[in-house]
Amino acid sequence: MLRPAARATPGRARAERATAILDAARALCFAHGAAGVSARKIAARVGCSATTLYLYYRNLDDLLHHLRMEGHALLAAAFAKVDARRPALTRVRAMGRAYYRFALANRAYYELMFVTRTSANPSRELVQREMYTLMLLRDVIQSGIDRGEFRRDVDPMVATNALWAEIHGVTALALSGMLVETSAGHHEEVLEAVLDGAARWLVATGDPHA
Repeated sequence: MLRPAARATPGRARAERATAILDAARALCFAHGAAGVSARKIAARVGCSATTLYLYYRNLDDLLHHLRMEGHALLAAAFAKVDARRPALTRVRAMGRAYYRFALANRAYYELMFVTRTSANPSRELVQREMYTLMLLRDVIQSGIDRGEFRRDVDPMVATNALWAEIHGVTALALSGMLVETSAGHHEEVLEAVLDGAARWLVATGDPHA
């Protein structure tokens, strides 16, 4: 006996439409960058009116924020693979490598997360939500300070941002292609040199590994 096809509930239909809109935005962003995302282009892919988008997302910035958070989730997963039982310095090095390799493997997400900013004045709430991967590094640095593995005369957020700036710098050079031109075949050596410099700055006075 044939059964009638199950009808999608309003909640399920709404979730599916929201997912379809986000999928379309992701495809456009990855193909053309954030500047290539528009309500009209998304609507054409989904098969709805441009105004329909705003029933599911506040605006295009809200859509792109959802994509950024997807990227942050992937980066957090990469950080989570670092063994939490290892010394803080070992973990910082591993997280630096994970950040670099995440960017090379997920260029579109990385550029959306750390390079392209669609709003000149993002809300404090959005910035805080996007900072949670940075806080994972901060927590490791704080644990190193607390256990005497790292110098105690530096603010943990200053150390976190300094490390991020260094790793981001070598990562940006790699993504731009400049590192290929200036250090062909030695990308990993450049990365390790940056990590070595960070380690020497972080370690506590008298640490045998300094």
